[in-house]
Amino acid sequence: MALVLVCQSCQDSEKKEHANAKDKDPKDAPLFQIGSITIKNSDLDYYLDERFKSRQKESVRESAINDLIKKAQFAQDALDMGLADDPAVKAEYIRLLGSRLREKVLFPRIKSPPEISEEKLRKIYESEKKLYLSQETRKVAVLWLNSGSDQERIRYYVKRLEDARRFAQETDDIAKNPEKGFSVLGPDYSEHSASRFRGGLLGWINNSSTTDPWLNTVSEIAFALKEKGQISEVISHKEGVFLVRLIDLKSGTSRTFQSLKAALKNKEQQRIKKRIQSDFEEEIQSRHPVQ
Repeated sequence: MALVLVCQSCQDSEKKEHANAKDKDPKDAPLFQIGSITIKNSDLDYYLDERFKSRQKESVRESAINDLIKKAQFAQDALDMGLADDPAVKAEYIRLLGSRLREKVLFPRIKSPPEISEEKLRKIYESEKKLYLSQETRKVAVLWLNSGSDQERIRYYVKRLEDARRFAQETDDIAKNPEKGFSVLGPDYSEHSASRFRGGLLGWINNSSTTDPWLNTVSEIAFALKEKGQISEVISHKEGVFLVRLIDLKSGTSRTFQSLKAALKNKEQQRIKKRIQSDFEEEIQSRHPVQ
């Protein structure tokens, strides 16, 4: 709006400003006054910019002035009725002032992104390097028997998987072809339904903890193996009896500084802008304590 409804205490300052208008910029001289409301050239210019595409035509200026007169008349009548103290008016008045303050003071401070040196960006990169490191993953095969807690069954299942381990190591077709996992041993030596008919092939896993204790156990065994094709010892665990083979692995890789430079710069600029905004709010709050 071109007009802002003001509280009674603001009206006195308007009158003083009007009385001293001759000492100020003549381009911003008062156009007219209705009651306690003074409309200046700057108010007209703002209204023309806001509502009209062209301000050159005299008819447009006359129309704008007539609009401002009507608005001022309504506003003065509202003031006469005491509506300046209406909660809805006060709420909108406070909102507009806060918004305008940000436009005038805060936005210019954060308008241009601050420049950040490459040296600083490299320091940020080094301090956060772990965030840009992808985890090592391993492709594994597993033979698993669900022994439960029965000790006799555990001993029996351990022996069965030791036999399977020996067979895998002594059979060239399995020993020399890690990509086959445990090959033909799966159906007879595993109860894991998803992998037993696929040579025990489980797929790619990482070393992160999951909500699946069974998978965590497989991961723990697999990441203790050192070489492709290596077969673990038979492991008895509360989740069952396991035999795990490392088929392949992919080392963790770190994204380079150059590939992240633009993203790091943008992230740091946003952080600085938030800090400027926070400082601005603290500055305002410190000047105006709650009473």
